[in-house]
Amino acid sequence: MTKDKDCEELLEQIQELQMRVSFQEDNLQELNDVIAEQDANISKLQEQLRYFAEKMKQLESASSLTGPVSGDERPPHY
Repeated sequence: MTKDKDCEELLEQIQELQMRVSFQEDNLQELNDVIAEQDANISKLQEQLRYFAEKMKQLESASSLTGPVSGDERPPHY
């Protein structure tokens, strides 16, 4: 009788482990999906940052061609 009981306990432990592994696999897939989404978002943000950095360079370059910004000029009474 103890062999049957031992076998039943082992089967229960195996089933428990199988459920845990399945749960872990589901969690791992969800985390992988989140990481993939975050990677795509980071790539988009980096692209936007490069775009705006280039725009800033263009604006700075254009403003240096037109002269100083009005806040940088001396008032006429000096």
